[in-house]
Amino acid sequence: MPILGGTERLGVLRVDLAPGAGPERAAVLASLVALLLTSKRPHSDSYARLVRTEAMNVAAEMQWNLMPPLCFANDAVTIVAAVEPAYAIGGDAFDYAVAGDQIHLAVWDAVRHDSRAGLTANLAVAACRNQRRQGSDLVATGEKVEEVLVEHFGHSTYVTAVLARLDSTTGVLSWSNRGHPAPVLIRGGRWITTLSCPPSHPLGTELDVPATLCREQLEPGDRIVLYTDGVTEARDRCGHEFGLDGLTDFIVRHHADGLPFSETMRRLMHAIVDHHAGQPADDATVLCLEWLGPSRNTELRPRENSTPVPIDQE
Repeated sequence: MPILGGTERLGVLRVDLAPGAGPERAAVLASLVALLLTSKRPHSDSYARLVRTEAMNVAAEMQWNLMPPLCFANDAVTIVAAVEPAYAIGGDAFDYAVAGDQIHLAVWDAVRHDSRAGLTANLAVAACRNQRRQGSDLVATGEKVEEVLVEHFGHSTYVTAVLARLDSTTGVLSWSNRGHPAPVLIRGGRWITTLSCPPSHPLGTELDVPATLCREQLEPGDRIVLYTDGVTEARDRCGHEFGLDGLTDFIVRHHADGLPFSETMRRLMHAIVDHHAGQPADDATVLCLEWLGPSRNTELRPRENSTPVPIDQE
């Protein structure tokens, strides 16, 4: 039986059923095991040793203790992330959070590929969460993150990022780009475009490039892809990049195959590592969100004779 923590795959449980017992008994047992694993995991070294297949570097140790689970789903959205090299991350990180109908997303890429990059990314994520939990908007959050980075590191390091927020009731996506590759929108499983927004300077450089807040109205089933340049710039032995086309084509093709979103991400990261001959030169991170639309949530379905409420596009 699959052991699932929400939508996160934790493992597989073998169950020998007694005569007359149905598979629902095994499903209940698997759910109980999942609850035990998720409750013990934050403070259990035994769990970490059990699931790891090789030694992890210090930066990766920090990052995996910082980032949320790789999979999340509710009635309105599905979120899936993937990071490679899993045991040797440098300065990449992703983050997401749910607050009522507001879905927060962020992808970070700190300069360098070492423990200092990990410290930079950790500080940036912590500062972002601090502002987010105080209700700050995306532009103000970015400014505060930069202030914290400069206070601690001067101008010796920096981080690029995309900070985004989705209203899961209306489907309005807002985002701010801080020197990072632009998000990608995949619609209808085949139509692809980049979500352009005037980028500001990377956080920690204080170059005085104004930050812009951009908005896009999503349609049910739309997928938003945030990624770091380690994905698109992965090169094979001949120097050919994996590229943005390679990233989007892979997601579209596997969407057509009907694979679960999490399985698509797992296969994507294997493809990137294989393209890089098994030795990635840079971190590669992908964070994807699929907006299912309000129709999937019965509480959000319009009642008979109700009047549609216009979306504020200011």
